[in-house]
Amino acid sequence: MLVHGGGSLKCGICGTVYPIVGGVPILINDENSVFSVTDYVAAAGYDGAGYGREWDRARGLRRLAHRIFRYLADAPSNISHISDEEAIARVRAVYPHPRILVVGAGGRTHGNDTDRPTYMDVALGPGIDVIADGHDIPFPDGAFDLIIAIAVLEHVADPPRCVDEFRRVLRPGGFVYAITPFLQPVHMGAYDFTRFTPLGHRRLFRWFDTIDAGVALGTGTVMAWAVSSFLESIPSGRLGRQIFGAIGLLLRPPLRRLDRWLHAPPHIDGAGGCFFFGRLRDKPVPDRIILREYRGGFPRPQV
Repeated sequence: MLVHGGGSLKCGICGTVYPIVGGVPILINDENSVFSVTDYVAAAGYDGAGYGREWDRARGLRRLAHRIFRYLADAPSNISHISDEEAIARVRAVYPHPRILVVGAGGRTHGNDTDRPTYMDVALGPGIDVIADGHDIPFPDGAFDLIIAIAVLEHVADPPRCVDEFRRVLRPGGFVYAITPFLQPVHMGAYDFTRFTPLGHRRLFRWFDTIDAGVALGTGTVMAWAVSSFLESIPSGRLGRQIFGAIGLLLRPPLRRLDRWLHAPPHIDGAGGCFFFGRLRDKPVPDRIILREYRGGFPRPQV
């Protein structure tokens, strides 16, 4: 239980004091996190991992250029799969007013004013309700009906531990929706740890029954990333990197548009990313059952 006290919160059990920065509580467990509470206190604008953007404080033409670059870099895939909003709609059919936790919000918004989610991140930014690490989620058991984690689990040091935390704070029969990359180059620098094959991603959520799962980013996206990385590796000078980097960015949107036609088996084995939408169960799915869910290009194991 946390008690307000001036510009901080105090745990009524252990006595730990957590600061509030810009109206956002900093509920970081210093002993277990790669982030430190003092970093947030020392600079009110501290961005945590920063997403490589620092919430873009540039002005004028430079800011416009940044927006164009981001638009090209983040050009959406046209692959068809269940979205986070569709997942929310399905959960709402079970729980009319679902309690939703968005882990690693990154500026995303979901739901409506009635069912506004709780937005948790390690970076201060617009709309963030609490700064916390997914390894130690500062909410009681069974506090939520749905957890959304998009492009999060590659950025944590211990993904299984984070998923265990998801399980803990979900009610019995609660839901999870996650998207995690597979064949993607490093992004966010030192804050990028792990990749998951589609089947490995499924096993990560073995405490959940599958509602829907599959490819979220196809081989066209993989090609877009690979071409960009290749072009950026050719020159050694700053100007050369900028020119070839710009060419790679311009090629990303058309290449990613190929995803829709290149995501069926066996192309799932070369996916750019995987999604999983599932419901919490009482015990984990056995590995031999998980293997039966393999839908790639190699022969399915006989189990």
